[in-house]
Amino acid sequence: MRYGFMAGCSLSSSSPKRISQIIAYLKGYYPDLALIQACCGKPTKYIGDEDRFRQRFQQLVETVQSCEVEELIVACQGCLATMNHEAQFSANSLWVLMAELGLPEELKGKAQDSDVVFSIQDSCPTKDLTEIHDAIRFLLSELGYQVAKNRLSGKNTLCCGMGGMCGVTNPTLAKDQATKRVQEFKTTQIVTYCASCTSAMILGGGQAWHLLDLIFGDVVYQTDKSQTDPLSQPLSAWLNRYRSKKVIQKG
Repeated sequence: MRYGFMAGCSLSSSSPKRISQIIAYLKGYYPDLALIQACCGKPTKYIGDEDRFRQRFQQLVETVQSCEVEELIVACQGCLATMNHEAQFSANSLWVLMAELGLPEELKGKAQDSDVVFSIQDSCPTKDLTEIHDAIRFLLSELGYQVAKNRLSGKNTLCCGMGGMCGVTNPTLAKDQATKRVQEFKTTQIVTYCASCTSAMILGGGQAWHLLDLIFGDVVYQTDKSQTDPLSQPLSAWLNRYRSKKVIQKG
């Protein structure tokens, strides 16, 4: 089977370094991996522009077909939900695949001495996808991190504040919801697997890390603070997007 990988807009705008690292990981299993940087069109759908959504999604379909990809590995839950709903090609969650393949041996148990207990902000589009919830918790366990059980997680998760393009159309409401979400968790250290969720949790006053930061970055301890959110700075986000494009072209 020919696999492809698509990071999604938010992760591309957040961390070119993590994209490079996950590409290297995947190529260890799939040397013929195709790399795609594109938009699934979901934002246009959320604002009601169905015609533009259809145009953009069709462009993605044509890209997948031209790359002869039989299954697309997707890091963004919004993208994955859109692709599965449209059912024009096969798509699978990066996190489920990583749980199946396993982490590199040198990363297993690296955080067993960490004193952090993470709360998990599960992405809205995964609400009914328990296999993704299970994969995230398995990967954190493999790393050695402790996880708090929160009532409003997994299938009971709530919006981080950025859903439905609220972060763009109503920033005040988005921040209020992000703050509420942070306050609902049992711990102030939060892990997400969506770059927009990470942004929202930082906006809401939490200390938040993307799962790829925990996998490929330094071990996090109680006294550590999360980095400045790059998605809150449009110029930095677009520069990261450009750098991600260069990573993908080189890959």
